Amino acid sequence: MARIPSGMRKKENGLFEKRFTVNGKRYSAYGHTVKECADNETELREAIKAGLYNENKNLTLDTYFDEWEKSRVGVVKNSSIKEIRSRYDNHIKPVLGKTKVQKIEKRAVVKLQQELSRKLCASTVNGILVVLKSVFNEAVRDEIIIKNPAAGIKPLRTDDRPDASETIHRALTREEQQTFLQGARNEWLYEFFCFSLCTGMRINEINALKWGDIDYINNVIHVTKTVSRKKGGGIEETTPKSGTSKRDIPMNDTIKKILQMQKDKIAIFYGDIFVRKLSNNIFLGSNGSKAIASHTVSYSIDNVLDQLRQQGTEIERFTHHAFRDTFATRYIEEGGNMKTLQIILGHSSLAMTADLYAHVLPNTKQQEMKQIEGAFHEVAVL
Repeated sequence: MARIPSGMRKKENGLFEKRFTVNGKRYSAYGHTVKECADNETELREAIKAGLYNENKNLTLDTYFDEWEKSRVGVVKNSSIKEIRSRYDNHIKPVLGKTKVQKIEKRAVVKLQQELSRKLCASTVNGILVVLKSVFNEAVRDEIIIKNPAAGIKPLRTDDRPDASETIHRALTREEQQTFLQGARNEWLYEFFCFSLCTGMRINEINALKWGDIDYINNVIHVTKTVSRKKGGGIEETTPKSGTSKRDIPMNDTIKKILQMQKDKIAIFYGDIFVRKLSNNIFLGSNGSKAIASHTVSYSIDNVLDQLRQQGTEIERFTHHAFRDTFATRYIEEGGNMKTLQIILGHSSLAMTADLYAHVLPNTKQQEMKQIEGAFHEVAVL
């Protein structure tokens, strides 16, 4: 490892910091590497000399957040940065963005929390406050402020939130499932829909799937990647956020048939080379794009539902996530084990799976009770 120059140090968050003084005032430059830190020091010195540098007392939250965001690049995933930016722009920036960091007091943060609580659920408000606390913590370490004004503010209670099974999760009925697939046969995403329904995979997991992830020897699908949108546009492949999301999903004959249908279609439109190369994506957009945007999937679903509506069949609108919920529901209805379902779905805990799909169990109790009746045939009938 290269020697750290005099006056430079490595902080707990992994960033290098170089402190220096100009005209009696102390400044700090940062970087992910020694070279980057040194380059940033040079750039900062030039900005100070040209009178372009904002002193700490004039630093607004908007300006400091931009600096803080840049320091996160390479430390956290781009998808996380994008989510944090969204929380800031939508909820923090309109209220505190133009305020000088040194002027923000605890009561201003409490007021923001109270205002957000009137229009957002508790867990969302708590997530927004986490962003604000993180930014202020860094401002303390940068010696811009002495104390974090958001420290000590208690998160909102979330005990009264509804169970997950009572919120947005909705499974298609067997009739809706059959009707929708019949109506979707002419859609470019027909095989995509079928595959989603039969595997329960998340949309971005399917988008990251390559032909090399299909293991016909061990009869499984290796789920090891996901895709996320990059700041500024485009997509990138990343590892899943949780270890349980990396998993193997067993294949049945229906899944193999869907994959063969997809392989045949891609070969017709783009040539055999697209299916012979193991590193190529399985599911492509109609324009050959490597990932199918979520809004494209939603548009295709809505198009099918509109056509069915014109034919006199009404199905309540749903999103791609309904395929995952439908898979889980059918799995339980057919006697599948909840623990195995947890592994297939990539949930972090059995409690999460049970919370989402326990409502299906009452419908299977009578059937399961009859299935075990034979185990007690020796019990005397009174």
